[in-house]
Amino acid sequence: MLLLAEKILAPLNASTTQAESSLSVVYFVENFYLPYVKTNLKPSTYKDYAKDIFLKHLKTRLGDIRLRDFRTVSGQRIIREIPEIAHKTRLRIKSFLSGVFKHALREGFLDGFNPMQNVSVGGRSEKFKGGVYTMYEISEICEFVGNVNMTAFAVISVAAFAGLRLSELRGLRWSDYTGDSLTVTRSVWRTHIGEPKTASSAASVPVLPFLKRVLDEHRERVDGKAEEYIFAGARRGAPLNLANLARRVIIPALATTETGMILTWRGWHAFRRSLATNLYSCGVTPKVIQAILRHSDESTTMDFYIQPPDSEARAALQKMDDLLNVV
Repeated sequence: MLLLAEKILAPLNASTTQAESSLSVVYFVENFYLPYVKTNLKPSTYKDYAKDIFLKHLKTRLGDIRLRDFRTVSGQRIIREIPEIAHKTRLRIKSFLSGVFKHALREGFLDGFNPMQNVSVGGRSEKFKGGVYTMYEISEICEFVGNVNMTAFAVISVAAFAGLRLSELRGLRWSDYTGDSLTVTRSVWRTHIGEPKTASSAASVPVLPFLKRVLDEHRERVDGKAEEYIFAGARRGAPLNLANLARRVIIPALATTETGMILTWRGWHAFRRSLATNLYSCGVTPKVIQAILRHSDESTTMDFYIQPPDSEARAALQKMDDLLNVV
């Protein structure tokens, strides 16, 4: 018995194993990693990690396994055994667990290497295909919504022709508007006010003459002061809840047009994708579109935002065929 105890305690006595490593992974996540995320990352990231990944997919599967007992095969089994989820979700789960063990290593709970490093997710990502509005649809949406609510019309105009994210639209103040540009300096997620999504997101966006008229008329209508939000809620000083605006005003307006036409609401972010796609269709280079959308990487613009319709691909191939027939 004494020999067995010495064998078990030997790694600790030799300082080759940290005492903290005996904590369960679940305990470490709940008491160390998620509090770190809550303090240092965006509230939306914390919500995604805590609820959408940890509680939904991992907590019960991790069970009582300790930090020091978690091996690469442990992570591989967890990833493999989660049924019927998208490839992208599996990647997020792997990234979350990798972040957990990186934090454990940084804080001295573990020594060695990250057990998630060699975990394979398998499969391949499907090509992203998000909702996009055509220029005709944007024009129709602006017309129908403008007949019902001018504030909604103004928000849609900024979303469609400046390409701002939902959180950036909510964070705009009149001091950010010069008449020629809108400067993104903050974002609002739910009730949390913070910095823009990335360093490259904190930049100015040019304002077209049409959009200038819309914003100037909106400012006169609401008597906007420099320190106030451009799109303010009923409670003065608070940013407008755009999810409620869409649900209560925009979607009903699109479903009850005078012509009987029903326009599909594809969400606020679809306007951002639409701006990229429509600019690309007009011959604007991806590099310029990247700058307008304030992406740090051109591949993000190309892979997730520019989505030319199939008709354009067919037209391009037809042009090639015409040239070949001339030769």
